[in-house]
Amino acid sequence: MLTQNYKAELEQVSSVAITAITRSGTNELHGEAYVDRTGTNWREKSVFEKEREAQGVPLPASSKKEFGFSLGGPIVRDQVHFFFAYDGKQIDDSRQFVPRNLDRLPASQGLVPGIIAAQGSQVDSFTEHLLFGKVDAQFGDDQRLSVSLRLRREDDKLPEDRVLSLPGNVKNRSNDETRFDVKHEWALGSVLSEARVGFEDSAWNPHSDATSPFFKYRVGFGTPQERRNSGDVAFGGGSPDAQNRGQKGTYLSEDLTYTGLRGHVMKGGVKFKAMEYDLSGTARGVDVVEVLLDTGTGLPYYSNGLCTGTNITNAGLESDQCRIDRALAAADTSYKNKQLGLYFQDDWALTRQLELNMGLRWDVESNMLNNDYVTPADRVATLKAVDGRTVGGITAPAGQTYAQSLAKGGINIDDYISSGSSRNTYKGAIAPRLGASYDLFADRASVVFGGWGRSYSRTMANHALDERQKNAQPGGEIWLIRNEFKMPYADQLSLGLRQAVGTWNMEVTLSRVDARNQFVWFGGNRDPNGGYGTQSPIDPLWGGPNGYGTLILGDFVGETKTSALLLSASKPYTRGSGWSANIAYTYSDAKTTHKEWNNDIFDWTYGRPGVRGFNDSILVAEHRLVAAAMTDTLLPWGITLAGKLSWDSGMPRRITSCAAGWDKCVYVKGDAPSFNQVDLSLSKAFAVFGHSFSVRADVLNLFDRTNYGGFDDWGGGPGNPQNAVGGDNANLGKPNSIRGDTRTFRLALGVKF
Repeated sequence: MLTQNYKAELEQVSSVAITAITRSGTNELHGEAYVDRTGTNWREKSVFEKEREAQGVPLPASSKKEFGFSLGGPIVRDQVHFFFAYDGKQIDDSRQFVPRNLDRLPASQGLVPGIIAAQGSQVDSFTEHLLFGKVDAQFGDDQRLSVSLRLRREDDKLPEDRVLSLPGNVKNRSNDETRFDVKHEWALGSVLSEARVGFEDSAWNPHSDATSPFFKYRVGFGTPQERRNSGDVAFGGGSPDAQNRGQKGTYLSEDLTYTGLRGHVMKGGVKFKAMEYDLSGTARGVDVVEVLLDTGTGLPYYSNGLCTGTNITNAGLESDQCRIDRALAAADTSYKNKQLGLYFQDDWALTRQLELNMGLRWDVESNMLNNDYVTPADRVATLKAVDGRTVGGITAPAGQTYAQSLAKGGINIDDYISSGSSRNTYKGAIAPRLGASYDLFADRASVVFGGWGRSYSRTMANHALDERQKNAQPGGEIWLIRNEFKMPYADQLSLGLRQAVGTWNMEVTLSRVDARNQFVWFGGNRDPNGGYGTQSPIDPLWGGPNGYGTLILGDFVGETKTSALLLSASKPYTRGSGWSANIAYTYSDAKTTHKEWNNDIFDWTYGRPGVRGFNDSILVAEHRLVAAAMTDTLLPWGITLAGKLSWDSGMPRRITSCAAGWDKCVYVKGDAPSFNQVDLSLSKAFAVFGHSFSVRADVLNLFDRTNYGGFDDWGGGPGNPQNAVGGDNANLGKPNSIRGDTRTFRLALGVKF
């Protein structure tokens, strides 16, 4: 696992690179098998599961099983060998459906009795099959051929919400992947040739069995602003997700390593990949209805596919108590893309103490952004048409177009409308990789190291597919990507010292990662004056041109920066000492320009004056400590004891506060409690009739520490202040989920022959 000083041969990498070599068969037939089991009857219930049981909803029995086997041996001794492995996983994930806020509704009226009757337990399944097969052939002393096949098949059922989803409010997901690889190695004196050819095919298919609308039942007040204070009751109907995403391609590569020049290890290569992307279906296959239940009748403000209640607008799709987002028609879209990568690197030992690692790579893609894409004429026409809206009391002047309204807000819509020749292949992805290490006293005990490197992201094709599919849906949303392409990249700088102290290896490292040109989808709508109407600073202005959904724009404007300090110490295992230990502490300062405070691709309020800047990321704990140790001499009968401590200072929280007014909502940073978990393992290996058997027992979260991970971070609106941010939500900071495990026992059995 590499965390700095990346070689140029590594493609997309900005944090950690993991390299692995798969096992091969030998001249003797060997195999192994294992099974690993845990379940609800082998673990403690969480505080929330106990609360729901007190409400009369028992936690159903469920289990998690992992199992597999491998076999390897000769086909032709000393020449051809095979290796095969299978790993399986079966998880029955238990959950409890417990509706909320029923005390605010009549127990015997409307939908409420049915919701109460449905309260109970559910079990959702997950199944995984992993297959790996490999054949190696040795042709003399200088040539070797390896052929491998990897299959991944996964199926599961996922509720829209683990607590609030009524029976049937789930989506089925399948995740299938096939990879075939052929590698030829040929040693020619001081040159090693590594040639590869391969094929990959993956598909992801989330879909719902139900065809009814997706209902989010809530209870609350009757104005659009105060509806923010509504409480969830239950989710029902079908899941809106109905997609089929796939990609496949073939690749060819050649890597040459030259060791004929003293002090140098030179390596260069080329890789070509031809990809095809396919996307069908829709992310909103059924209507999505957010609706309040009447506190008198228990009925929703919804009838015959339309909203009811007060202030009904938008052709019946919205009222003070209801909002409907219509289903989007399914659309099929696909396109092709070719990728080319070149690199050269030199590991140069200038002296016995100093080594330089110098590398350079260049990557280019022919069609990363679907370059020949033409924005549909209906989308262009409505954007250029007269803006007849009245938003927040502002009416567009006579003859002003929607595009002119956007221009007042600094958006030139022509920058996002593609003519089929507006986008060009990006050819500037040049990535230097530099590193150095210096053995201070030529005894390998004190080594200073450092490096700087750039890596480019190659994940843009998925966004181009989204743009193409969304715009293929009649009357749907308008998704547009900026034509001027800036390829996302990250720069990493690191400096450190490795120091040997007796049998311990110590390390201190400072690192900095700056990521720029990160792709972001944001809300493109503006009012007739180019502003956000009466929306609060954290909310976009929804609702696009007449007859269409909202306008969503994509641009290369996101940034993140992470500074980190790593301190580690490790004592390797030796048979003489009989123990090992590893300790690692990390301090991280992670920032992002995303207003949502995470590194997602959606930053809805980007472009709003006064709200741009770096925010604390909610994805990284500031302090983290991991300590692990193992010994095989402390306990009798050769039992191995191992343990691990994981601790962090807690993930930052993002609290939403509207205490200053509904049009002045802001995000406020909050702290979360620390995470603390101790795991313990006992294992024993023994021989029976010449075969090796093993038994392993794990206890996760030995002390059953409750580590809260999710909280009610709605600070509330104006009114009687009841919390630290001045809002009226007395439940601010109340935990609603946990991180990690409750105390869990797990048993694993294995055999090798």
